[in-house]
Amino acid sequence: MENLREFASSTNGDRWLLGIDDETNREVVVHRGNPSSGGHETKTPVTSFLYQRPFGPEHKALDSLLADRRAAESEETPKKPM
Repeated sequence: MENLREFASSTNGDRWLLGIDDETNREVVVHRGNPSSGGHETKTPVTSFLYQRPFGPEHKALDSLLADRRAAESEETPKKPM
């Protein structure tokens, strides 16, 4: 998995990253548990992650990242003349 972008971390060392899954070519959230708990890594599709409960600060951080990205993309898209 390439192009991982960290968007949240916890005080206990857990990290959440956004990336593209090599097998599906879809965006996924990678959760890396802290090393003291074994550092287990999970991959979850973005839409599934956003609907998981309970909602935590990592959900808000991902939502903000995606909103910022959408805004930047819309600024880059040339507007068609009317």
